[in-house]
Amino acid sequence: MSWPLQSDFIGMLKNPPVGFRDPELKQCTVEMNQLGQPKARSGNFATVYRGFRPDGGEFAIRVFNRRQDEQLAHYRAISEYLEGRGISSVVRFQYDQQGIRSSGDGKLYPLLTMEWIPGTTLFEWIQDRCQERHFEALLIAAEAWLRLVRELAEHEVVHGDLQHGNVMVSPETQFKLVDYDCMAVPSLLGRRNLETGLPPYQHPGRNGDTRLFSGLDNFSALVIYVALRALAVSPELWHTYVVQPAYDRVLFREDDFRTPPSSPLYRDLLESPDQQVRELAYYLFELAGRDLRDVPRVDELLLRCESNRVPAVQARPRSFRSTAFPRERTGGQEPLPASSHPSLSRPKPATEGTLRRGRRAASRSAKSQPPRLGNSASERTAGTGQDVRPSVAGPTPTSKTAASHRPKREGTSSGWLWWFIGSAAIPVLLAILTTLILLFWRSL
Repeated sequence: MSWPLQSDFIGMLKNPPVGFRDPELKQCTVEMNQLGQPKARSGNFATVYRGFRPDGGEFAIRVFNRRQDEQLAHYRAISEYLEGRGISSVVRFQYDQQGIRSSGDGKLYPLLTMEWIPGTTLFEWIQDRCQERHFEALLIAAEAWLRLVRELAEHEVVHGDLQHGNVMVSPETQFKLVDYDCMAVPSLLGRRNLETGLPPYQHPGRNGDTRLFSGLDNFSALVIYVALRALAVSPELWHTYVVQPAYDRVLFREDDFRTPPSSPLYRDLLESPDQQVRELAYYLFELAGRDLRDVPRVDELLLRCESNRVPAVQARPRSFRSTAFPRERTGGQEPLPASSHPSLSRPKPATEGTLRRGRRAASRSAKSQPPRLGNSASERTAGTGQDVRPSVAGPTPTSKTAASHRPKREGTSSGWLWWFIGSAAIPVLLAILTTLILLFWRSL
């Protein structure tokens, strides 16, 4: 069966009482353009129109452009899952299998209606903030973006096409997601994705064969978060990479991820005044060359950034294989360490101070205790690399000092005997002396 043309639906949009099946929609009006035709906003799967209810409320009318049973089943599954779930960033919608009539054959076709989101796109909002050099607003937006991503993960919802045009910023500075053609809920995971999303927000490894899975949004979420954080400390990046070349994306290009060493943006981000931006940018470009399924959530990367700054003596680097950076091992090849980025491998003053204090404590301990004999590895001071074993050629100064202050066993016994005899003789001598004095006094 052939699918009606958009012109067949437009004729019905001009006459809502006839075109819609729902009694409430029959009472609405549709926004018109200067030519007196319904104002259309075209998309891949559907065309969007703006409707007005009798009470003045606005809503979006999505009329599908072609027949695609898989897409229609997709929307039914999403509508059923979202029912009763209050996800603040997701706009509730109603899917009607027989919602709008075609003027061509008079039959009813699927229709989707949802709340109309007032405001601007994320691209326009960022542009205004950069021109105003409103650093704090961009930083607050980055935190709000994190909350949005966490909320989706908490409810097991995957948007599938996170990009500047699908993120609306309301007048209250709240993020709202639109366009659910790529969205996935638990019942849809494992199916083929119907769209591959907008580059460069999507991972370079995503294609038409990619299956829907819970981490599909991780890369695009990281791209937007890094852009917001980077612009919050260096808003001039917007003029350099967007305004000057008249570019219509937020900072990044596909070529940046294909060949990072030749990307000026890559170099600028790694020289950002903000250490966390440098680290996250490094992770972002590194992950672009990894497998799509190995990209972790933004929160996990933030934890890794924090762990890189813990002042402690580092043992063997933790492997990234379980989450972010798997590496195919060949022979004795080690996994990519967390500190492979130059900015993450510099020695930290707190660590050096800890080592110096450890050396001083070891030195004091060696002077206060007699030397131990033996040549086992356990006698090497931990963490300092200093060998505190005595020299084979002769006693150390430490051993001489200890020997000179150590009394002989027999000397100690005789000392106690003489002390006891002296203590007993003193009272006797005093008694004799007192008796002699008294006798001499009487004789006088």
